[in-house]
Amino acid sequence: MKTQLSLACSPPFDFNKCLNALYRSTDEILYQVIDGSVFRLIKLENEYIPVALTGRGNEIIIETPQSLTPHQTEQLKQYVGRWFDADRDLKPFYALVESHPKLAHLSSQLHGLRIMGIPDLFEALCWSIIGQQINLSFAHKLKRRLVELYGEKLTWKEMDLYHFPSPEKILTIDEEYLHNHQQFSRSKLKYLKNVAQAFVSGNISHQRLLTLPDFESQQALLTSVKGIGVWSANYVLMKSFGAPKAIPFGDTGLTQALFNLGLIDDRKNEDAIRAFFKTMPGWEAYTVFYLWNSLSS
Repeated sequence: MKTQLSLACSPPFDFNKCLNALYRSTDEILYQVIDGSVFRLIKLENEYIPVALTGRGNEIIIETPQSLTPHQTEQLKQYVGRWFDADRDLKPFYALVESHPKLAHLSSQLHGLRIMGIPDLFEALCWSIIGQQINLSFAHKLKRRLVELYGEKLTWKEMDLYHFPSPEKILTIDEEYLHNHQQFSRSKLKYLKNVAQAFVSGNISHQRLLTLPDFESQQALLTSVKGIGVWSANYVLMKSFGAPKAIPFGDTGLTQALFNLGLIDDRKNEDAIRAFFKTMPGWEAYTVFYLWNSLSS
């Protein structure tokens, strides 16, 4: 039996701007954006559920062809809420942005845009590893190959929807095949297994990170896994936890956006970059996300 839910988002909220911020590529395998809707396979109580999301004012309309238990319904709302950062009140952020002459235009240009997160912490960490030291297009090709081989698949409305592999599946990957035939470096494959082992052992989990007292403690736990550096930890804490202080220093897109807007005059001047972010207290991660999106708007 079909289920339809609505999720209220804190205004201002612009569903279409959020969809525009999603990576659009034939190689993006974990969601599909078609005619103003996004389709995704989401794991709820160990069951893989196909879901369609559309926007209606300040709401996200969630549809699935299946009946859901009360717990699955709550899980689904939490997942979508984290994906779209639905509860965030952006008005203080816009007030801060509008007070900055070189950023003020972003308030209207990207009004209602939310950080499009990665609710699944394991997926986020693996994605940060896959994307290390390669361009975004090639990273998505590698992710597609990994997911097609080891992820879950379900067909709905003539679409093949995929879910990222579990930690247990990643521990079984054939490193020789992926290196020799699918262009994965040996180091990436080792790092993926390191992260998978950390999850299987319980050393890292979403719940454990939530129990830690501060951003620095969360960062330290993530970087304790070989293959996760400070950039990856900060990226993941931004995308999976909405951590305000998560700045992926050294990111080329970030430094290019800062340079384009005249916020720094040297892309390699880390002191100037840090000085700028001190002017955006509590909204560092949102500033990063808006700067990234300024490159394509």
